[in-house]
Amino acid sequence: MKDLIDELPGLDLPVGEVTDRLELMWDSDASGSPSAFRASQMNVVLHFGWDVTAEQAQERFTTLLTFAQRYPSRIIVLCPSRSIKDGSMRAKLFSQCYIGDSHREMCCCEALLLGYEPDNCGYLANQVSVWLEPDLPSYHWFCGVPSARIEQYSDNLLKGVRRSIYDSSFEGEDLSQLDWPEPSRVGDLASARLLPVRQALGQFLSGYEMQGLCENLDSVTVRHCEAMSGEGTRLMEWLRDCLGECEKCEDSTALEAKYIVENCGECESDCSLALEFKYSDGRYFKWRKFAEGSMGEIEASLGKSEEKISTRVKPLGAEQMIAEALFF
Repeated sequence: MKDLIDELPGLDLPVGEVTDRLELMWDSDASGSPSAFRASQMNVVLHFGWDVTAEQAQERFTTLLTFAQRYPSRIIVLCPSRSIKDGSMRAKLFSQCYIGDSHREMCCCEALLLGYEPDNCGYLANQVSVWLEPDLPSYHWFCGVPSARIEQYSDNLLKGVRRSIYDSSFEGEDLSQLDWPEPSRVGDLASARLLPVRQALGQFLSGYEMQGLCENLDSVTVRHCEAMSGEGTRLMEWLRDCLGECEKCEDSTALEAKYIVENCGECESDCSLALEFKYSDGRYFKWRKFAEGSMGEIEASLGKSEEKISTRVKPLGAEQMIAEALFF
């Protein structure tokens, strides 16, 4: 079986030559050198675990390159290796320039790929520190790295990192439960993808008084498809946080309501994410996002007339999703 680093693009180089080759490449005096279009704003480390497939790695690598076109970054990709047994490392260098309608719109991206033996945490942190752009903020994206190993990185690899992110819809463990040194500096891509959903729900529900939304609330249920388990959990967390304001309302039952997150499975094959408020006085609010396309639907009876309207939940682009997780 090939190592993950072999499945990703780039030029194989000795580890010690990568930064020298990179400097030579960008500082070339050759006519038309793209160095003027390279101005990194940050370092982003994409950190893969054992069970990440070549397809999954390529997808996330491509997503990060798209992000780097909007937010110029030095990308460092960490790939665990099964073939390395002696503590040595392997390296690749990837660079590519993207040209818009004119040469003025050119953007040049670079990625440094490192194959390593996972048990050598200290050596890994040392090598990454050599590759980082000095004086620029650093961010770390975990993908398939076990929680126990992430905790081992707290005192070395993650020192000085401005923010760590992961995707709870991809991870097999709930990384929000880790003992992060600073939980406020941890982001979830599933939560970032919910931004259009929160906007659509907030736009509709803002037309009702909080007192009315809180009174006689019996249950709040979020249903999600298999691929959106993270979105389901994060949506419920957001709802509970919003409904926490109900404690300021008189005669509120929202804090005693049932909060349920469940996999919709085969029962709603046309729905990827859904929400339902039930009230003991017969009122209700239902929203669902259709599995295909960007459309959704709201059905509600919240004291006014019954309503049924279409909603549009346009998904964030790759660069928007990562930016939302990293910066907000």
